[in-house]
Amino acid sequence: MVEGLVKDYKNIRAVDGLDFAIPAGVIAGFLGPNGAGKTTTFRALLGLTRFTEGRIEVLGHPVPAQLQAVTKQVGAIVEEPGLLKSLSGRINLRVAADTLGFGHERIDEMLEFVGLSDHADRKVDEYSKGMRQRLALAAALLGEPRLLLLDEPLDGLDPAGQRAFRSRLRDLADAGATVVVSSHDLADIEALADYVVVIDHGRLVTQGTLESILDGGATTVVVSDPARAVAVLASSGISAVDNVGSLMVSEEDGSRIIQVLGQAGIYPSEVTPARSTLEAVFLGMTGTEER
Repeated sequence: MVEGLVKDYKNIRAVDGLDFAIPAGVIAGFLGPNGAGKTTTFRALLGLTRFTEGRIEVLGHPVPAQLQAVTKQVGAIVEEPGLLKSLSGRINLRVAADTLGFGHERIDEMLEFVGLSDHADRKVDEYSKGMRQRLALAAALLGEPRLLLLDEPLDGLDPAGQRAFRSRLRDLADAGATVVVSSHDLADIEALADYVVVIDHGRLVTQGTLESILDGGATTVVVSDPARAVAVLASSGISAVDNVGSLMVSEEDGSRIIQVLGQAGIYPSEVTPARSTLEAVFLGMTGTEER
């Protein structure tokens, strides 16, 4: 749970009164444009950076006051995984276990879980990026955590690697862990997440189950000039995304869409209710996929 979180860096406010809560036992997508405050929030949750104002509670404990009580129950991949590339994958996990105060009994199990048993004794500098990501996940799981915070864990993975990674995260959530994933790949989050938190400019935009957010009222509109139609709708405060051949419009009142477009001399050939995509919802809420 995050309440009124503020983080200032000199003259920059990276997080600005952020509030959200994620239910236990779900895979949650933590989304926002570049610079929205995602990584800063993760670092605050892990006690890696002190926040200016607000309150954080992790697994029922206030952080950072009771950080030691939750450290061994939280696994994380934040920014570039800190791996020792001159050592083998197995030795990296031994070092991680020793550093975190865990035993070595789960190392072989975690290597098998992430599909690295056959590569455990190779040096990490011989690993592909996807293999390093999987090794970082294995390290994050050594303590059998109740909460996983993963910052861009799918970055650099090929499609097969992404599917395998998603499958392992689903297994963890099904076993009762809470998994929070920050990612720029909205299609991947849509395929993976049960719950979504969207932030922008360090503030909450929306949160809720994936289904409730995608069923929030969208309309498919077919017009001959999509680019002009997007601009006309935007001038009336209606967000729309060109999905190649049709527009995904964040407005469920079809008559209003027809009226706005008709006043500009644009006459749709089709206006139908639609289940939105996460990309369309995200763009409609934040205005841009990246900054």
